[in-house]
Parts: sequence; structure tokens; C-alpha cells
Amino acid sequence: MTTIARGFDTTHPKVSAGFAGILDRIRTFFARSRAEQQLAQLDDRLLADIGLKRSDIGRMVWDK
Repeated sequence: MTTIARGFDTTHPKVSAGFAGILDRIRTFFARSRAEQQLAQLDDRLLADIGLKRSDIGRMVWDK
């Protein structure tokens, strides 16, 4: 059986891979956002214990 959604054949490998890639990027975004929020909640002493400064959080989480 073939599933058609908005005119696309979702059983086609390229379409499925495309959706999987998009979902992977969305999951990664939310995981990094959560990590950034959690690190931002730590005090400066705890950040120093793991070798970070507050100004390093964004760069370390987002690979900037």
C-alpha cells in the first residue's frame, strides 16, 4: 500500500530520508536548547568545575 500525503509518495526512499533528516535537525535543536538552558542555570562555580565560563555556554552547545 502506498501512502500519499500532500501529493508526495512517502514510501519513496528520498522522501523518507528527507523527512528523517528534518526530524533529526528538530530533535537536535531541542536537545541543544535544553542543554543550554540547563547550563545557564548553573552558578559560576559549578561551571568552572566543568571547565566552562558563562560566556562559553553558547559556543560549546551550538558549536559556534
